[in-house]
Amino acid sequence: MRRKDREITDTDKIMEILGECKVMRLGMCLDNIPYVTPLNFGYELTEKGFVFFFHCAPEGKRLDIIAQNPNVFIEIDNGGTLTAAEKACGWSSDYKSVMAMGKARVINDNTEKKQALSLLMKHQTGLEFAFEDNDLEGVCVCAIDVSEMTAKARITIN
Repeated sequence: MRRKDREITDTDKIMEILGECKVMRLGMCLDNIPYVTPLNFGYELTEKGFVFFFHCAPEGKRLDIIAQNPNVFIEIDNGGTLTAAEKACGWSSDYKSVMAMGKARVINDNTEKKQALSLLMKHQTGLEFAFEDNDLEGVCVCAIDVSEMTAKARITIN
């Protein structure tokens, strides 16, 4: 990371940023052609590191790409706030962001799928939900096992 002064390495602060954000952008690549899509997400911190979850239809471009190339990149940010200045080059943006690389995989085990959906819904709504097997029909759930992660912020204090 070029701007070490903005780097965030504290896991609790990274989780705080994630807690503020509801959308991640999932970047994938197939045949040297990039594809990026915004998604709602959930996550957990395991002994192996962060795992992100998303759900989608059981078929489509996203799953086709993941089947051929599971290497993905995610970007999550708080939307930022424009900060004004007298001169054009002084304008900037306050932001908090998390970026990560990892491998995406389709979750086929119903117990893991229910847990992932519960984490996703808890993150999105703050509420606890339980899922039955019949709730899993017609939905695909994927996990992203993170191999590298960075977080960064620029905050102006007045």
